Amino acid sequence: MKLRLEQMSDGEEEVLVRYRQMTPKIQAICDLVEEGRPKILVSHQRENSYLFLDDILYFESVDGKTFAYTQAAVHEVGRTLKDLSASYANNGFFRASKSLLVNIYHIASFKSQSFGRIEALLDNDEVVVISRKYAGQLRQVLEEGVQDES
Repeated sequence: MKLRLEQMSDGEEEVLVRYRQMTPKIQAICDLVEEGRPKILVSHQRENSYLFLDDILYFESVDGKTFAYTQAAVHEVGRTLKDLSASYANNGFFRASKSLLVNIYHIASFKSQSFGRIEALLDNDEVVVISRKYAGQLRQVLEEGVQDES
């Protein structure tokens, strides 16, 4: 087995494993890579499954139910936004309004709107609005992120 490492200046990091047949050694490598990715239990079409948190664009509360939105589907989550916000703030989830929790890592761009609101364009070309109550906090979070990368 040969190992090839490649440093990039930009873009998303990835680990590609090529194999002829899955072996315990290769499975252990895969498990190690995915170990650091937190998951959340969701239900979709009456089936329970786990989603990686970093695949979730945002959580939304509608009529007392909470949903997780990904590029491909909408999944029901059996937790409240308050609970999700407390649990996953360190994973990039930001309270955007009373009914919305956005993954800031999936914000492609944003622009200021009237009355202090912010309009955010997500990776999937969907637009969400950050209410004025939370807009200042988002600006602060984004500024801190830029300072951390300097």
